[in-house]
Amino acid sequence: MTPPPIDAAEFEAHKDLNRIVVDFLCRNSDKAYSVREIAESTGIKEEDINYLMLKLSFQDVINNLSGIIVHRKVSRIGNLRSIRIEDVTIDGTIYYRCVRLDVKKS
Repeated sequence: MTPPPIDAAEFEAHKDLNRIVVDFLCRNSDKAYSVREIAESTGIKEEDINYLMLKLSFQDVINNLSGIIVHRKVSRIGNLRSIRIEDVTIDGTIYYRCVRLDVKKS
């Protein structure tokens, strides 16, 4: 049995979870946070955060594979700042933090 369709408001609310997590990490880029800490700070379920971080990892891989195309596209737009969410595992706990990358004009 397939789940019922969702309305546009619910779609947007779930899409914004990604933005909420990334904004939280970028506002607090001086520290790294575990999924539990992110969940407590944002009010988002840990399972949802785990899924979002996995999705971000896949996006990062795709961006790295198509780096030349993406880099040229960004360079044409101008001097933009991009971000990367980095992770590290310590004693079985994954910590995430936001790192800002400067993109230079070519």
